[in-house]
Amino acid sequence: MELNFGINLSIILFIIASGIIWFFCTKLSTLVDFIDVEFNLGSAFGGTMILAIVTNLPEIAITINGAIKGDIDMATGNILGGIAIQSTLLALFDFASRKQSKPLSTLTSSETSILQGLFIVAILTIVIIGHLFRNTLLFARTTPPELLIGLMWIASIFAMKKFQKSSPLPLKEKAKTRLSKTSALIGLVVVSIIILVFGVLLEASSSAIAAHYEINGVIFGATVLALVTSLPEISGGLAFVRNKSYQPIISDIFGGNVFLPVLFLPATLITNNAILPSANNVNIYLTSIAMLVTLVYLSGMIIKSDKRHRGMGTDSWIALGVYFIAMIGLFYL
Repeated sequence: MELNFGINLSIILFIIASGIIWFFCTKLSTLVDFIDVEFNLGSAFGGTMILAIVTNLPEIAITINGAIKGDIDMATGNILGGIAIQSTLLALFDFASRKQSKPLSTLTSSETSILQGLFIVAILTIVIIGHLFRNTLLFARTTPPELLIGLMWIASIFAMKKFQKSSPLPLKEKAKTRLSKTSALIGLVVVSIIILVFGVLLEASSSAIAAHYEINGVIFGATVLALVTSLPEISGGLAFVRNKSYQPIISDIFGGNVFLPVLFLPATLITNNAILPSANNVNIYLTSIAMLVTLVYLSGMIIKSDKRHRGMGTDSWIALGVYFIAMIGLFYL
């Protein structure tokens, strides 16, 4: 989807789409909490299967649209840059939950959360390995690393379900709500469609703005577009903080980051070109940043500090420092 409107109208559409996505994503926390309890999914599993996919609908739209047009560079930057920025968003949620005495990483520390983080690091390692393959290595319109990423995502879902059963989290009490199972599922579908439609509009208006101001496509995808398409995670995460429901936050972020690299598979199927071997140095740089930030929070979950410093845990301050220094370095590649 390409917009041929003027820059002023593109900016207006950008603001409207952002606001609508923000508003409807605040409804996700209530819907997902209700579905978790009613269908006995568990917070970690529900976060991975529902939030991780629904809140990444804008990225799905961008990747598929880019693959159809044969322009996958911005989508690749958006996927890998999105993982880095979404991981760093945990610092925002850590600060938002500052009324709690313990940092967010301690509040959400569990076997399933740590397992999700390890799967992210493993999948991002495969992304880097996939980059080293020849771009002529295609089998059935895909490559072995992309197939392996898809299989690892499926394995992560089953592994988390198994770990959650062996080490269950405290059961949530049913909140007073007018929702029923049917209305909750219908509501989830409606919210998903709205996020998808306005996510596409958001991407189109963002691209028009970037083209007008002559911003580099890959860097734009990894920074501005990655931040914009993280609006569902931001609004949903803040809603969970308000509800004092912290486990779905980490499940949404980590679960979404495990899922995002899977989008390389349909992109390769559509274009019949090996995406990972064609990735440039900026994309590999972004992958490394995402791994570093993830490892910082994994360390926080293992250490389980009881102290905050100026509203956040030490791991959040380190993650912010890593991310902002890395973003500066991005312009020197």
